[in-house]
Amino acid sequence: MHRTFISMSWTPGVAAEEAQILLHVIEDIYTTLRPRFGVPGQFDPLPVVRVFGAWTIPSIPQDAAYANVEWYIANSMDDTHQSILASRYLETIILEPWQATNPHFDLALTDLPIIDDVSSQPPALHALGMSKPGILSLISSHPFKSIDNSELHELALRHIYSHYFGRLLDVPRANRSDDTLEHRGGLYCTNTCALRFTDTPTLALSFAQQEMANGQIFCEACQKDLVAQIAGFHFGAN
Repeated sequence: MHRTFISMSWTPGVAAEEAQILLHVIEDIYTTLRPRFGVPGQFDPLPVVRVFGAWTIPSIPQDAAYANVEWYIANSMDDTHQSILASRYLETIILEPWQATNPHFDLALTDLPIIDDVSSQPPALHALGMSKPGILSLISSHPFKSIDNSELHELALRHIYSHYFGRLLDVPRANRSDDTLEHRGGLYCTNTCALRFTDTPTLALSFAQQEMANGQIFCEACQKDLVAQIAGFHFGAN
């Protein structure tokens, strides 16, 4: 489906610096990918990033459906009201009126725990995030509170942000057979790359340090996949 922009939002409890890191990560990814689309200025299918943050629509009642970020969260909590249940959040996103009128990607950040009952069997408790390729990536900063050092904390977040950006675009591509691993129903890269399977903050930090030493966020194969997927979504070929 044709999708040309990313709606970026976060819940009110997300720290300003964590949201800022996400913006910087997207800028770094775009800086890496843009030269692959040819002569600068001639063709740039990279999705426009529209930053809404912890948004609200003041012109409608604040307890109305889709009135604000808090409504999304309240509508998506698990039965204990302690964590976001991924399937409920995904359904809320799919049914939102703006997806029908103007299809787009949703990239969301929350400070709340996530139970991923969409991409994991059995459901993963306190997942680092969840993704429905082509529609949504939801990332939780909650598990990363275990990393006290601010520089290491940022490094680990950069990895997981990059990871879920790639998963939002369905990378690695399903037709790729080299350097990939199928795990828990998903396809992951096995190179030194942000798209390796990552399920703990410790692993995210370790991978981030390797990627920094290697001088790139995504491996060459995943960069090519990202370019192909972005062009496909731009033209509606996916």
